[in-house]
Amino acid sequence: MGSEYERVSEAIADVMFDSSKAGRPVYALADADTIRSVLEAAEVEDQTLTGLASVAASSLQLNRPGIAPFHWQAEAARRHQREPLETPPALPLLVALSIAAEQMQADGDLAAHNYYSRLHRMLDVPTSEHQRVENDYRRTADLLWGSLNSWLEAWEGERGIPTAYAVGGHAFIGLPMSQAVVRQHDRAGLHELFAVEGLTPGVRISPDDMSLAMDPYATANPSLPLSSHLASLWRVPAARQRIVDAACLELETWDGSGIEAVASARPVVATRLLAFLRTFPRKSIEFNLMLPYRSEGPDIARFQLADGESVVPTVSGPGGSTRLSGVEGVSATSLVGEQLAGKFGRDDSRPFARRPKRVTPLRWDDLQGAFVEIERISLGEDSVVLARSDARQRVEEHLNAHARPGWHELSDLPGNPEGWLVYQHVQIVSAPTGQMHLDLLPLAPRARTSLTLRGGFVLPGLLRKWSALEPPEVVALAAGASSIHIRVYRGTRLDAGMLVAESAQPAELAVLPLVGRGLSDGEYVVAMSVDEASKPSSTALLRLRSARTPQFRVEDVDIRLVYSPNSSPCWPLTAGSPEWPSHVNGARTVGLNSLVDKAVTPMPEFMPRERGLPAAVPAKTRVGTPMASGSCQITGKHWFLLPPVLSGQTPTRSIEGECTSCGLVRRFAGTPWAAKKKHATAKAVVLPEIPPVIESDEPDFEVAFDAVNHVGTGSFGTFERIAAQVEGSGLFADSFLRRLEVVGHVDVARDDHLQVTEWAVNTSTLVPTGDDRWVLIGSRSGTLLDRLRELINGYAEVTATVDAELSRVEVSGKLPVSTLMEAGFTVLDASPAKDIAEALPALSDVAKSLKRIIVPTHRSAEFWDTSAASWRQTTSLAKVGAYRLKDFGSTYAIRTAEDIANGTIGLGNAQIVKHIANLWAGDPLVGYNSRSRSVVTPLGADLPALYGRALALCSARAPREIVNHRMLQYPSVPREIADIIYDRVSQ
Repeated sequence: MGSEYERVSEAIADVMFDSSKAGRPVYALADADTIRSVLEAAEVEDQTLTGLASVAASSLQLNRPGIAPFHWQAEAARRHQREPLETPPALPLLVALSIAAEQMQADGDLAAHNYYSRLHRMLDVPTSEHQRVENDYRRTADLLWGSLNSWLEAWEGERGIPTAYAVGGHAFIGLPMSQAVVRQHDRAGLHELFAVEGLTPGVRISPDDMSLAMDPYATANPSLPLSSHLASLWRVPAARQRIVDAACLELETWDGSGIEAVASARPVVATRLLAFLRTFPRKSIEFNLMLPYRSEGPDIARFQLADGESVVPTVSGPGGSTRLSGVEGVSATSLVGEQLAGKFGRDDSRPFARRPKRVTPLRWDDLQGAFVEIERISLGEDSVVLARSDARQRVEEHLNAHARPGWHELSDLPGNPEGWLVYQHVQIVSAPTGQMHLDLLPLAPRARTSLTLRGGFVLPGLLRKWSALEPPEVVALAAGASSIHIRVYRGTRLDAGMLVAESAQPAELAVLPLVGRGLSDGEYVVAMSVDEASKPSSTALLRLRSARTPQFRVEDVDIRLVYSPNSSPCWPLTAGSPEWPSHVNGARTVGLNSLVDKAVTPMPEFMPRERGLPAAVPAKTRVGTPMASGSCQITGKHWFLLPPVLSGQTPTRSIEGECTSCGLVRRFAGTPWAAKKKHATAKAVVLPEIPPVIESDEPDFEVAFDAVNHVGTGSFGTFERIAAQVEGSGLFADSFLRRLEVVGHVDVARDDHLQVTEWAVNTSTLVPTGDDRWVLIGSRSGTLLDRLRELINGYAEVTATVDAELSRVEVSGKLPVSTLMEAGFTVLDASPAKDIAEALPALSDVAKSLKRIIVPTHRSAEFWDTSAASWRQTTSLAKVGAYRLKDFGSTYAIRTAEDIANGTIGLGNAQIVKHIANLWAGDPLVGYNSRSRSVVTPLGADLPALYGRALALCSARAPREIVNHRMLQYPSVPREIADIIYDRVSQ
């Protein structure tokens, strides 16, 4: 194809699918301004639609007997399948196809549904070629549009989220229709509508339910927040169906953007409660607040109280939101049960507010890694329900009648606010059709039909995807249905030949677990049919990924981070760019020099330390105003304010009223006919036989580590999203990452504050741990393990286990080393533990190099008691040693005599400051247990980064937590290595 066509294709990629579209749904529809920008960038003279159509038509083989019109396009798309990261050659044609679909409105010449005639007119196709073009397009449509989708998939959403999937039941025309239903301005209006309606980002609802939600806005005058363009199309039945289908897709891929647009006018709608269920280090619940404003870093939230203002620091959250920082210092009772109002930041331009409800559902949100407050519970979604204790009987009767079995109360849960109940694993599978108490209105889903992908291990990234090792289950619900059929197809089309799983239930509910079905990495379409209908009532796209299909080649990712003695005195604590010749990279060492030039002092035998009294807990900060004794929050009685009826006003089917106290919105019948109809439709609810919600007994660390290998590298926020699938606390994420780092699976970069900035998986390395025994350190996948087993078959055996909450692969036997090396495996002939240990600087040198800052403001302080190895409350910072300063978070620091004189502190983390303080006290925390040949340290005082890696690589095991005795054990450490480490941390 000519250079002009190629220039236009590249220009479309740069203009319409650039990095600004990352993580957002993208479409191949271009308006006049976009066409002008594309053709100007491609240096095409005619910068109108005519010019674009001429370029697109030049790729077709018209009036050439024996050659299909889309022959060149089809061959180019097949070549593109081998290099999906390259720009799809079909882009100019796909844009033209989308514009033809947008023109499908009735005019003087063509009916609204006549797509091909518009396409022929745009591309100037001769009449004699019409049928050939239509037939050949049907033959190649999936291939052409699939190249766009696969390109966006290969870029992992960095150029946008693919949307080219057939809508409206049209297998071929439906593809361009999916791109042309709504314009960019229309999509912004849809997002605002979703926010106003309290719809949950990422949820899938049926077209019928979406139509009910949109109709009051589309038929109003004005139609805000919907555009006048959508409102005019809404009156055309065929166009309405396409709009509804596109809105369903937009909601599914919506990340919550648009909430900020309504926050100023309706801050109560946009400010939501967050709940984190913790199991590490103990089971608890933690509440936070999600503010609808984007922030680039730390800021403040100013809560308005009756007697002044309470200031709480904030941090940026996922999806353009902000959350409170250090909520352990905030009263959960105040956060949950009191009226909140305030301003975000230091000016008054960004208000926020939240009014408590007697019953509050919270839905699991993959993006936030938490349960997020929603206006109404979603059908079939896994939710947490928060309820006032005096509503127990009413709530539990409702759950018994309408929820899937398996829900339960989390009683005596630390962190639970006084006077409130928490219910877990609530999945509403039906809704009452008659009158219900207003307290329960949040537990009555709006949707009557729902297709949900529940559970599973969700992978981080711009594309919504699950681990192939732990896929979700499909939950399909349809109120009043006599049967439901779920089908799962491999690929992105409903192709009977690609059916991989199905389930049919003679009821309103069907559940199809996908675990154990051998589904491999790739895309799948999940379709739900009701009452044996030929057309699915709802579909969903399921993406499965694993370490078999990594986002990055590990050869590229691995070398991004290394620990180098040339980088800084703190080099054992943080990895950096690979610009120095001597370094540690995973389990491999290059050019390290020994700093041990004399006999070392033997590590003394470990002796347990007598623990002191626990530190006092500071009082919690209130952030809200208590509700009045006569409010509906206390009494359960609501006062609804209804709009006045003006003379001559046309009656509407429903009237919205808002509670003057809690803001609850309820629709009342607006006419006698509507009231009678509502009463007539009430019927008894009969639940079918429903499988209960099953909670996994143990977190699957194998799946979590596979997810780490799939992602390959990222920020700490990315790692937190993986760790949250195992345990939702930031404390666990930090602990899990440090375990991976200490064994050598990943290298971790930290800033001057020793906060994690980046991590990267290391190259697979076989590390010897004994005679004829090796352990695989670094990246792995099912493909790599299959290859390893194949290469050593007959020589050695591979065993995969989970040890100390880490996935462990051990090889025993005689290794064909040369064969493995030729296949790309790194095989070490000796343990790197001694080389790393001898290269480590003395801990006193690290202490000198820690970043110094002026003592920050804090509400309380604790001093590290070196003899008891515990924190003690203090009112003075005048001693040399380690401190934990508490405000709404914790700052770990050390102070030398010079620091005390200068009013500064040295910033560290929870581990390093303890070891430095004990070094200064002449009482290092580490000790040796000769009987077990292990190094032992108090729990919470693990040796950081490479100091710990030198010990862990002796056995290639992470340190073991002995919780009952509050000890941490590094097993199978030779005395020689232990003594070197003691030398490093004792001077």
